Amino acid sequence: MNIKRAFLITVASLMLPGYALAQTAVSFDTSLLLLPEGPAYTQTVTATLTCNTGNPLTQSFAIGPTPADKVVFVVDNFDAVQFISCTISASTASGFIKLGAVANGTALAGGSCVYAADPVEGQSVALASEGPNTCVFQMAPAPFTYVVSKVWEFENTGSDVSQDAHVDWTCENVITGPDSATLATLNGSFHFEGDDSGTVGGVVGFHPNPVQPYTRCHADEDVVDSAVESENGCAAWVTLTIGDNTADCTITNTVFFEGIPTLSQYGLAIMALLMLGVGFVGFRRFV
Repeated sequence: MNIKRAFLITVASLMLPGYALAQTAVSFDTSLLLLPEGPAYTQTVTATLTCNTGNPLTQSFAIGPTPADKVVFVVDNFDAVQFISCTISASTASGFIKLGAVANGTALAGGSCVYAADPVEGQSVALASEGPNTCVFQMAPAPFTYVVSKVWEFENTGSDVSQDAHVDWTCENVITGPDSATLATLNGSFHFEGDDSGTVGGVVGFHPNPVQPYTRCHADEDVVDSAVESENGCAAWVTLTIGDNTADCTITNTVFFEGIPTLSQYGLAIMALLMLGVGFVGFRRFV
């Protein structure tokens, strides 16, 4: 009996270390990086961790852009044998776009931090069972959009005024890249034919400055035809900021066409009678 009891104790003592290794706690140090760095951002996002093993399987917390606003997810009773994957996803900060996620120092596609038992390069990384795993969400201000529209109005028909127009635009204090710390002044032009519109920005690389001096744009047109009167609704600077990064304006060209004055049929008849009358009087007077 004693031999049997000793055998069971020995087996249990051998199994306990393995069980302790299989059941452990895993942590995920999760933070938010809003670019460009420097401004005192106040935006927050909701980060959610989901694992196929451990307790809890899903947990969510709000995180902000400062070191004090990060969160460390802890998964207890983590079974390394049963582990398949853990994913940390995040909502998008107001006025920002996602640039990507960096898990354990590796940039991943898809915008989430994915830790896998069988990692795929560029899509997931191996889980660090000892020490914290790291996840950094990178976001930048959403690109701004400045739309310039051209409208032609004709007071009379028959005008042969050209409807070609050349509009010059300028945008100041523009962030030309998410990592850029300098502000740039951008210039360009639109060639319009009739009623038309052109868009400045709208793509990554045209980010509004999050702090003063804010990004601003305006546009001008040179009108050379005396028959055209221009009402430039784009002459004033318009401010574009995070969360309010879309603006549009309109330049209206009104054409006043004054042709050669003509008489109606009644006017021509009266004119003929007057001329005949004057001729008759003159003939009787001077002949």
